[in-house]
Order: sequence, then C-alpha cells, then structure tokens
Amino acid sequence: MTTAVLKVDRLCKFFGGVRAVNELSFEVRQGEILGLIGPNGSGKSTTVNALAGVFPVTSGQILLAGGHIQTMPEYERVAMGLARTFQTARIFPEFTVREQVKLGCNATLTSHPLSSVFGIGRHPGEDEAIAARVAEILEMTALSAVADTPVASITAAQQRFLMIATALAAEPKVLLLDEPAAGLVSHERQTLCDLIMALRQTGVSVLVIEHHMALIMEVCDRIVVLNFGSKIAEGTPEQIRADKAVIDAYLGEAA
Repeated sequence: MTTAVLKVDRLCKFFGGVRAVNELSFEVRQGEILGLIGPNGSGKSTTVNALAGVFPVTSGQILLAGGHIQTMPEYERVAMGLARTFQTARIFPEFTVREQVKLGCNATLTSHPLSSVFGIGRHPGEDEAIAARVAEILEMTALSAVADTPVASITAAQQRFLMIATALAAEPKVLLLDEPAAGLVSHERQTLCDLIMALRQTGVSVLVIEHHMALIMEVCDRIVVLNFGSKIAEGTPEQIRADKAVIDAYLGEAA
C-alpha cells in the first residue's frame, strides 16, 4: 500500500473568521482503510464535504489518482472515482433495493443516466453488465435477500448498507464513509466491519469517519486525528491509542 490514490495537500476551509479546516494534509493509499476521527467540531464533516465537492475549498489541493479535483463539481468527482455515503440515509423509498443500486451505476454508463433503471436507450451489453455488477454488490452488502423489496420497507440498518451499495455501484477508487455505524447494534457493526475490510480485497480505498472507536481500531490501517480543524496526530491504531495529544483531546485515559 504505497501508492496514494487520494492526496489532500494543505487543505483549508474557512467560514468567515472560523477556520473549520486548517492546513490539513494526508493521503489515502491504494487498498488502504484510513480513519478520520476527532471530537465534535473538529472539522471531520467539513473535510468530507470539501473532498466530495459540497462546497468550494478556501485553499489547498485535492488529488485523485494524480488529477486535481478541488474545483470539480460533485458529479464529476463521482465520475472520476470518488463516492460517498452520508450520516443520514439518502434513499428513494418508491424504488426497490435493486433499482436504487442500479441508479448508482450512472457514473459509469455511456448511455442516459435513467437507462440504468428504466432501460431506455442503453447500449448493447450494458443490461447484462449492470445486472451482474448489481448482483455482486447486493451479495457483498448482505442485501440479496431484500433485493426486490421496496426501500421504504427495509430496516434502518439495511438502508445504511444500501447507501454503501449505491456508492459502490459507481465503481469508486475511493469511498468516503461518513458515520456508517450510526444507529447500528453490535452484530450489525460487525457485519459493517467485515464489509469495510472486504473492500480492501477489491482494491477500493476507504476513508471512514466514525465516532465508534472499536470499529475504527478494528478496520483501519492508519488513522488521522483532527482537533479544531487541524491534524494533531497520524499513525497506526496502536500509535493513535498511545498518543498523549489524542488521549487529551479525544480518547481519554480509558483508551
């Protein structure tokens, strides 16, 4: 894991006089799971939104596979290989699970985006390729059993896994997971851990933002810690667990 697929260089995002993110630099390597942690208000969500293109950065650079993306709109970043999930489930309740995952294929289609769901104007061979990809993703995310169930009828935990499945359908190089364990119980968190670690085997790099420290410590190869918008530590889970600045700012002595 030596090649940086996502590189953040001196990223700044200011809101008036508030420095929400200040001179932040880190990289996510090929096939790596990187954690981003910190107390509330530390700049985690702002960082994710800046990476995804929700709002413009104040300064700094974001490189994906060597190309600058900091000025691109969100949809172009997705097409370049940067997909994300959200803290709250974003779903299409009238769709089936399978149909929503198909919709996630938009970024890689050569035909009209809605053709992924409604079959309008698709190029030859796309039907089979989409069906195979969707089936594989549903299996990976433990959603095969509810594939043809309306999204509004599945559990809250399944909706969170559906967000991951929809993001994976875009064939990302890097997947941003924003609080993926929110609302999950113990066995569901373990399923999530298994899924995140399985993504490494597919070559997808993962940046996971999460408050659940047991999950972060289990799945991450390295961790970046933020406080007041700045990076205060970076290292392996073992190094972060023993870092005095991190203990003082976030983890506490019990860690």
